[in-house]
Amino acid sequence: MTAFVGTAAHDGAATQARATRDELSFVTFYSEHFGRVSGYALSLVGDAGLATDVAQEAFTRLFARWARVRDPRAWVYFVATNLATDHWRRSQRDRALTHVLRDVTTHEDPAHDPWLRDLVDRLPENLRQAVLLHYYADLPVDEVARLVHRPVGTVKRRLHDARQLLASAGGTHD
Repeated sequence: MTAFVGTAAHDGAATQARATRDELSFVTFYSEHFGRVSGYALSLVGDAGLATDVAQEAFTRLFARWARVRDPRAWVYFVATNLATDHWRRSQRDRALTHVLRDVTTHEDPAHDPWLRDLVDRLPENLRQAVLLHYYADLPVDEVARLVHRPVGTVKRRLHDARQLLASAGGTHD
């Protein structure tokens, strides 16, 4: 029995030593290549902060697979390229959506009177939240209740109280 325990302890120590060696080799690789990968990412995305994020994410993914990656240099550049491509796609999709939304919203009149919105902004937080979700976001009362983690009756009461406050403040509008 002691021979088995001794072998298990030896295997554990060998595994720990191998893990430490792998970590040290990764740190060395990271130190040697991070600047170049970051520069490469900068040439792809054109933004220094984003390039650093891309490079860090590529190295994070590499570290998770460090023991299994055959050519870490090629792999980290490949991942950085894919991350930059994903960024381009998201940016392109966001620009297209923004363009569509701009076309839709520029042809519409404001949904609510700015004077009324100012009054809503002056409501206490719990009443304002219910008004914005129900009247501005057009959510049903039960959905508002679910989102704010309150009973439906509480939300209805808050909407009632908010309407009372808005009605009393509305008399001062010219």
